[in-house]
Amino acid sequence: MKKNLVIFFLTTFLVSSSLADARQNDLLNLVEVLNDNGTITTMQYEELKDGLSANTPVQKDPEITDVQVSTKGGIEIATCDGQYAFELGGRLMVDAAFYDQDRNDHGNGTELSRVRIDIEGVLHGDWGYELGIDFADGGADIKDAYVSYDAFWPAKIQIGQFKEPFSLEALTNSKYITFMERALPHEFAPGRSIGVGARSHGDVWSAAAGLFGEAFDDDVKDEGDEGWGMTGRATFSPLHSETRVMHFGAAASFREPNDEKKVRFNQRPESHITDIKYLDTGKIDHTDRVMKYGLEAAGVFGPLSLQGEYISTNVSRDGGSEDCSFDGYYVYVSWFATGETRPYKEKKGGFGRIKPKSKNGALELAARYSMMDLNDGSITGGKEENSTFGVNWYINPHTRLMANYILVNNDKHADADGDLAGNDDPKIFQARFQIDF
Repeated sequence: MKKNLVIFFLTTFLVSSSLADARQNDLLNLVEVLNDNGTITTMQYEELKDGLSANTPVQKDPEITDVQVSTKGGIEIATCDGQYAFELGGRLMVDAAFYDQDRNDHGNGTELSRVRIDIEGVLHGDWGYELGIDFADGGADIKDAYVSYDAFWPAKIQIGQFKEPFSLEALTNSKYITFMERALPHEFAPGRSIGVGARSHGDVWSAAAGLFGEAFDDDVKDEGDEGWGMTGRATFSPLHSETRVMHFGAAASFREPNDEKKVRFNQRPESHITDIKYLDTGKIDHTDRVMKYGLEAAGVFGPLSLQGEYISTNVSRDGGSEDCSFDGYYVYVSWFATGETRPYKEKKGGFGRIKPKSKNGALELAARYSMMDLNDGSITGGKEENSTFGVNWYINPHTRLMANYILVNNDKHADADGDLAGNDDPKIFQARFQIDF
């Protein structure tokens, strides 16, 4: 009976207590004495010793800092002091499209529009990094690949390949855009280039600028000099609450082309599965420089959202060739039937992730009109006007179903640089399943 009481009290103490190292060592010594005195059996001694050893805290290396692990969305590991962090994420977008043909043949079909892995993190507090690789085309297409320095917060410096700061829709992550494809004038946005840039923000403003070369996979023939450019964007948001936003922005970009001195603008009809690009200037030679200007505005009023942009592109040419100018714009309206609001990120001057209010998800209805004109003087790249109607079902914050119906209206010059019949007005239905982590 005495032995059983000793075992009972020791076991209860082990289970119900959080023991310090010294206290556990004393108990181990006590158990050994009880075993030596014959108070407990050898089997009971082994069981109690194993129990005490299992409850002994692991000794920490004073150089190792506590870490936090999160699997909400992606996988994130970060030290509690914020000095180090690592996050693994990605996205998968599966598309299907059906074309109601008019004058030219299109191919109905499916594709993986994005199969992307993203890695980002923090080193020594002030240094950050990001690497994004897309495998959708069967190869490894590097997207973002840069290092950042945050010691001058709220200013941030970046070096590597990243998006030049131009256009609200271009800078909105593809995971969060309202329609499956960005509007026609997106062709004018500079995109990703290798360079160095800086950005900062205040309570109601943000600003970013940079000096850029070309993208990592651009190569000049015969070892010529690559092109270079400068791009900057500023935004102003006098109102940004959880349910009300007013956003205004302006951007400009200067670029001198590479030694080939040629530029080209072409664009799909807001559908990626087709390879047809009705709008196509062909190669514009003797290009000396290209200037781009953009204006943007957006408003959020609870579940209702409005957004629009205008972009102008001016091509200056030498050798007696005629200068040319092109432009485009879009406007769209979005409404959440389930009451959600598009979340605004004032530090970046853009929009982020939708979080459904209900376990049944969020339902969004949207309509967009876009126009792009590539006709000027001797350059007849065509003019296109699209009307798009969209439905989005956000199953949860990381999963979405999308459907778009597009009415395409092309002029006679929208003939893919002479390869197709002009005045082609197809109708397009397309859908997407999207998940990101």
